[in-house]
Amino acid sequence: MRYIELNQEAKWISEGVLVLESYFAPSEIVKIQDDFNKLYGDSADSLSCYNGDHPGSDSKPNKQFEFIDTLPFDASVELNLFSLHPKLISLSKGLLGTDTVLLYQSHTWAKFSGRADYNQGLHCDFNNHTLTVPSTEGRGGSVNYLIYLSDVTEKDGPFRYVSKRDSNEILGHRCLAAQPKNYAALLEKEKSVVAPAGTVIAYTLDTFHRGTNLTGANSYRYSMSISYKSNGNDSVGFHVWQVTPSRNWSSILYNANPSQLSCLGIPKPGSQFWNEITIAQTKQRWPQWKSDPYSDCL
Repeated sequence: MRYIELNQEAKWISEGVLVLESYFAPSEIVKIQDDFNKLYGDSADSLSCYNGDHPGSDSKPNKQFEFIDTLPFDASVELNLFSLHPKLISLSKGLLGTDTVLLYQSHTWAKFSGRADYNQGLHCDFNNHTLTVPSTEGRGGSVNYLIYLSDVTEKDGPFRYVSKRDSNEILGHRCLAAQPKNYAALLEKEKSVVAPAGTVIAYTLDTFHRGTNLTGANSYRYSMSISYKSNGNDSVGFHVWQVTPSRNWSSILYNANPSQLSCLGIPKPGSQFWNEITIAQTKQRWPQWKSDPYSDCL
């Protein structure tokens, strides 16, 4: 079973970026947009409604990442399940060429004009996803998504990137850091993703890209950063979902289906992990967890 068109898969492998405009219809993200508005507001003047904490912040947090939250979110079931949307799982399976994938990163992210300097240098994302380097395999075992949840024009801080074809020609094959002497040439080749809400940008860990400033007087950008990897790819990671028992996973555990839960590392029904004891004790921990699919496979 194929989850993606062959030409899209080939472009993602060769170019490092695949842009799927309006991948999610307005009806699929309207509730997500409502949640963003409640969490962050839609202007720098409405930031007082934001109640989150910057994850991993230190004494000098980078204001670019001031308004980021990590799954699970203090929001609706729809937002909590969005990074586990069946369409994203299916797309990840197609891009990675596997029937089993794991979600390893999920952030909400809001930006506002004048709030911070969002301009970045061209870079690759492998440094904070792996202790090694990106795989030389075409698929690489992981895929990063930036999902626009508001319309993005040139004034709204669009994602910009350089295709692997162009960066290889300028910097040499498999160069993972932009060279000062070639940086201007790299910038000349960058492309800007101006697209409507619901657009999905899939990119690889060795693709040069950067964030840009919001230049509109009252511009804002809602987005999510989501990453999937092939099951068993232990060289790549970002979040540890079970970092503390105080985090509230109930909206996800009670509403996700077994396929979605498996993307968080929860064994599928039929796994040897499940027996009468593990099912009963999981049910004690999460009383409204739908355990029937797991019990039926004993």
